[in-house]
Amino acid sequence: MTTIVTIEKRVCINPCFLGRKLKYQLFNFLKETTKNECTKENGYIIEIIKINRIINNYISGNNCEIIFEVEIDTEVLKPEINKIFTDKVCMIFSGGIFIDVKSKFKVLIPLAYLHNLVFDHEEKHFENEKTGFIIKENDIIDVKITGIKYSKNNFSCFGELI
Repeated sequence: MTTIVTIEKRVCINPCFLGRKLKYQLFNFLKETTKNECTKENGYIIEIIKINRIINNYISGNNCEIIFEVEIDTEVLKPEINKIFTDKVCMIFSGGIFIDVKSKFKVLIPLAYLHNLVFDHEEKHFENEKTGFIIKENDIIDVKITGIKYSKNNFSCFGELI
């Protein structure tokens, strides 16, 4: 579900953090500031795994902070067309179902993709009346991504049941 991606980042740190533990300081700063970041190219950063190398460094002219360009390995989660995710139903309504994938992005399964399922307004779930199959909030289900939109550092996705 997640993948490992090597990316380059710019990190701005205060000179007081320079010293023997520079790489350790950079790593901790990256973990704090980059976790949960989302870009269209890489998706959501789940975890900073390691700093591979420091590419460059220089002093900022404005406030005398030190800027480091680093290459890091990251664990990312990115929605892609036809990719399958397994996660929890977070909302059910008459127009479809929302799945919350790793608490990073939601996938809407619209009513048109809920074949043979009928919304029960009283019980607030979808049911196949012939087989008795039910989907309710907090159930774990599989969803295949059929559409993606990226806007304002977040993905919005459409999907279908598997």
